[in-house]
Amino acid sequence: MTTMPAPVPPPALRPPADGECQFCGSHPAAHVSFQSMTSIVILYVVSSQRGWMCRSCGLAMFRHYSNKTLLAGWWGVGVIGIPIFLGIDRFRLRRILRLAPPQPTPGVAASLPAPLDPGKPLIQRPGAIVSLILVTVLVLVIGCGALAFATSE
Repeated sequence: MTTMPAPVPPPALRPPADGECQFCGSHPAAHVSFQSMTSIVILYVVSSQRGWMCRSCGLAMFRHYSNKTLLAGWWGVGVIGIPIFLGIDRFRLRRILRLAPPQPTPGVAASLPAPLDPGKPLIQRPGAIVSLILVTVLVLVIGCGALAFATSE
């Protein structure tokens, strides 16, 4: 009579550790922070995402937060912070872009089964298009005003 071998329990899953993406559990990952700013008349709100991110998830977060700043930063005093937030986030993105493509880490229980899709480049997102239109209108208004002032003298 043959006996059945005892079933082997699956290995216990653990949360992502340092060096593993907090979203998908892949490695390698870098510890970074991305911020966005929403400006409404005299108020502004800063939101951020900090933690360990792989190349794909980090690029997706950078594009999301930059797009959010470009869409919602124009409508108040926070407009002066748009280039600052974009510049700082772009500087932080360098750490992410130096990483190798993400590799799944066995035994990690992550909130996503795969890395985030970075999606469209920032220049093709609504925030960049709205910003380009707003800057163009602003330049035209200032230029036409300066031209009208110069010709009236």
